[in-house]
Amino acid sequence: MSEDRTKYCPYCGAMIPYDERYCPACGEPQPALGEAPKKKLQKSAWLAAFLSLLITGLGQLYLGKWRRGGAFFLTAITIGFFASFYYTNDQILVLGVIFAIISAYDAYRLTSR
Repeated sequence: MSEDRTKYCPYCGAMIPYDERYCPACGEPQPALGEAPKKKLQKSAWLAAFLSLLITGLGQLYLGKWRRGGAFFLTAITIGFFASFYYTNDQILVLGVIFAIISAYDAYRLTSR
């Protein structure tokens, strides 16, 4: 008689097969038998927001969201480039500050998830 052995994922709490190496629900690698799960480092929301204000997208890079950070950075560069044909330097600076604030808010919000 076969017995279905299951366990709880220590990261998300989902019930998974006992011999599963990765949780199907959250994708986290499962610890070996008898091994405690590794805790993730908690990132600072304020530091992420500050870094995004410093350089647009840097807060997302700090949080490990490489694509998102790169997208923010490249979008800011692209907007600045095309805006330089139509707007004054002061207006472009205001656009850059607004976009940096949006990036900082996004980085702050990512840490609260």
